[in-house]
Amino acid sequence: MSVILVTGSSTGIGQETALHMARKGHEVYASVRNPGTADELREKIAAENLPVHILRLDLVDSASIDAAVAEVVDRSGRIDVLVANAGIGAGSSVEETPIEVVREIFETNYFGNVNLLRAVTPFMRKQRQGRIVMVGSLAGRYVAGCHAHYSASKWALEGLCEALAQEMAEFGCQVSIIEPGCVATPIWAKGTPATAPPLYPKNVQRLMRYFEYGLRAPAMPADVATVIEQAITAQHPRFRYPVGKDASEIIDGRFSVADEEWIGMLCTEDDDAFADRWQEIVGVDYYRD
Repeated sequence: MSVILVTGSSTGIGQETALHMARKGHEVYASVRNPGTADELREKIAAENLPVHILRLDLVDSASIDAAVAEVVDRSGRIDVLVANAGIGAGSSVEETPIEVVREIFETNYFGNVNLLRAVTPFMRKQRQGRIVMVGSLAGRYVAGCHAHYSASKWALEGLCEALAQEMAEFGCQVSIIEPGCVATPIWAKGTPATAPPLYPKNVQRLMRYFEYGLRAPAMPADVATVIEQAITAQHPRFRYPVGKDASEIIDGRFSVADEEWIGMLCTEDDDAFADRWQEIVGVDYYRD
């Protein structure tokens, strides 16, 4: 049995991962920003009498991070696994995104996770064992226009985890990053509709079309939880785990051609020529019915 801390557990991937690992007999600490609104999580824990403890942890509140990690160690004596799932989504063009929004994205998705790692790694280093599983995104490998800052935060996590994997290996700890494509979670209902026409309509149209295609047959939170379990339990875990048909297709296509060829395809003005080239490289037509 492992002691597992899962962040962002109120809904979606985090909730499903916390419940999934508890069903496997592990002791799970499920962290949420506001425990007072975690009714759904509490009901599911109670319905199955699962070994899950709910903690408050807000990635933009470093004191709450330190307190949550300290509570795990105080109650259980160790922390074997961190599943760093919490984060926020946002998307618009570089020009149209206020700098305050950019800072909010990075304060949560990057700096918040850095603070979380700084709180957890000393315990794993002293234990000389542990698993760190970062929930990144397909957006950390493939960037669409009008999705720059979210993607940039996920690219930053990719670099962070590559360095962390090297550092923690010295102490018997292993690091993996999960790269889901479109997943059916409540995040899709949290966006705020634009109030003005976009300045970059072609890019917005293509981004929306990608999401529409991906959400026809998305990965489910349970699919991601199963892959996270693999990263936790494998004797020799992989570093990267794409999740979902779209993630595998796009990553394979992206790295089958040179950078200039890939970017040139994405910058193709004519919609039919763009769709033709996408299908040629990725192998599937995402942009036409």
